[in-house]
Amino acid sequence: MTIRTLLVANRGEIARRIIRTARSMGVRTVAVYSDADREAPHVQEADAAYHIGPAEAVHSYLDGNRIIEVALRAGADAVHPGYGFLSESAGFAAACEAAGVRFVGPPAEVIRLMGSKIEAKGRAVAAGVPVVPGYNGEDQSDDTLCAQAERIGFPLLVKASAGGGGRGMRIVQKASDVRAALAAARSEAQAGFGDASLLLERYVEKARHIEVQVLGDAHGNVVHAFERDCSLQRNHQKVIEEAPAPGLPEALRQDILTSAVQLARFIGYQNAGTVEYLLDDDSGEFFFLEMNTRLQVEHPVTEAVTGLDLVECQIRVAGGAPLGVQQHDIACRGWAIEARVAAEDPAAGYCPETGVISAYCAPETCRTDSGVETGSVVSHHYDSMLAKVIAHAGNRRAAIERLAAGLSRMRLDGLVTNLGFLADLLRAPAFQEGRHHTGTISAHFPGGWRPRAIGGSLRATAVLARYLADRPMAADPWHAIGAWRAVRVGGRSGMAVYYLDHQPAEIRETADGWTVTLTGEPPHGFAHVSAAPGRIIHEQGGQRHAVDYAVQGADVTMKTEAGRFSVKVETGEEAFLVETGGSASAGREIRAPMPGLIVELLHAPGATLSKGDPVVVIEAMKLLQTLTAPCDGVLSETPHQPGETVQKQSILAVFDPEETPT
Repeated sequence: MTIRTLLVANRGEIARRIIRTARSMGVRTVAVYSDADREAPHVQEADAAYHIGPAEAVHSYLDGNRIIEVALRAGADAVHPGYGFLSESAGFAAACEAAGVRFVGPPAEVIRLMGSKIEAKGRAVAAGVPVVPGYNGEDQSDDTLCAQAERIGFPLLVKASAGGGGRGMRIVQKASDVRAALAAARSEAQAGFGDASLLLERYVEKARHIEVQVLGDAHGNVVHAFERDCSLQRNHQKVIEEAPAPGLPEALRQDILTSAVQLARFIGYQNAGTVEYLLDDDSGEFFFLEMNTRLQVEHPVTEAVTGLDLVECQIRVAGGAPLGVQQHDIACRGWAIEARVAAEDPAAGYCPETGVISAYCAPETCRTDSGVETGSVVSHHYDSMLAKVIAHAGNRRAAIERLAAGLSRMRLDGLVTNLGFLADLLRAPAFQEGRHHTGTISAHFPGGWRPRAIGGSLRATAVLARYLADRPMAADPWHAIGAWRAVRVGGRSGMAVYYLDHQPAEIRETADGWTVTLTGEPPHGFAHVSAAPGRIIHEQGGQRHAVDYAVQGADVTMKTEAGRFSVKVETGEEAFLVETGGSASAGREIRAPMPGLIVELLHAPGATLSKGDPVVVIEAMKLLQTLTAPCDGVLSETPHQPGETVQKQSILAVFDPEETPT
């Protein structure tokens, strides 16, 4: 069968990635979109596009029947699910085949089999592949699981059989915490996957996450495309990935690669898939974790070092053709590293961010797979990842340097991103030296990530940027908006005042530019200034500098040769006026930190709670966040119920504080 029309059942960067390869193969592409994605880039780039429902994924991108209906209407021969959404749904794969539409992935039965971590471990054992010591039996009673936990020992990992991305997963340090962890993991697994089954595994505290890209076809060919290291993770979610894995002894590497092919051949695997392993850094043992029966987010690093187009391989195999490559044809050349750029605020506990991207520009020296462009709206309905930046070079050191330079030059304005966090990870000694493991991020930032301190010169530049953003372009310099100014009687020059950390910063006009004076510092001069919206070019001490900046209210973000920096530059009103309704009620309310969906209310009004007790579970960008009581007292109101979508700062719970004895 030859595939002539391909429906891409996904959105964002992976939809654009699939469309790009399909077009190069001469395959017509069909995009689908929700209400939130009507103007999205993937919709514009496909040959045809069909609306499939409202913004909520469950009513659009997760509506398999609707997608198959559109595929038939559009005359599609095949459906490519990408990753996420329906990519690992055995039911959807079977429904596609039943409707006469090829599913670009493995057979439905293989997806079902390997989608259950319990069944997948059983097949791995049968194939002679080492697995993490643990329990994956049918008896799911608390008594049995607690007994098995004692047998395995602590620390212990409780995992949802159908889970992924850290959902339905709990680390348990001692026996007395097992029952609570089981209850929490079951609840999250049932809500997220509709399957409350659990398994237990020994928790390897200093582990590396190694995965092998495998490819199979319907003609019995199975090959590997080498391994990737995905050990830099936060809450079990990958942040930076690379190929090949650093520091692996060659004999160990070959054992891992052989093991992955052995398992894929044993289960009759077809199409692209990934066999994931846990490598104990201390003992050198490796254990099978799970198999992802789809394309991975991090597939570009494998493409970079092997020269393969994995999406092309997928489409060829789905069309009935052989892979076209043998194992001896696939070589690993150079080094590739990928960083996931996300709409989140690492300094605020990695809270997801929403908004409009006011300016976007990808680095020219790296491959960038992106789902956004200037003007794109980032909503709370979908994953927070905006783009993947991939650097390929002759060796690991050069790849790190190229990626760091690319991230520093990337422009993504309008909302907070994790670019600064990624830059610091690339500079971390453990990563630079290839000594990183799955606990490196928490070890390197034990108190959470914080942006680097900004020097006086950049702080002064931020003041000038805010001033230029406030100033009407056609107006006199001293018509600046919002800053107090004193103009010398009878003269042209004057002064505008802003505030940094509630300390005044004065900006004055000079004959050849401006000076900015920060509290306790000598003046910073800006000579021969050439300013355009979003960019300042100036001289300091005879050296030319160029700074890209973005201003949102009082928040000024700057990008320089040294990286990305943010600072708050306020007018007097912003710095000193108290917002209405501020401190009086803040201590007795829980407000939504982001737009999202109320997943669960853990207590009913009337409950007496202590400060820090969990109260509300909210979901945004596929992440669950538990919000806790702000004080001791009685829960008096819960204005929103599970299933409701709320906006940022919506009141979710109100408390009557416990009175303090006088």
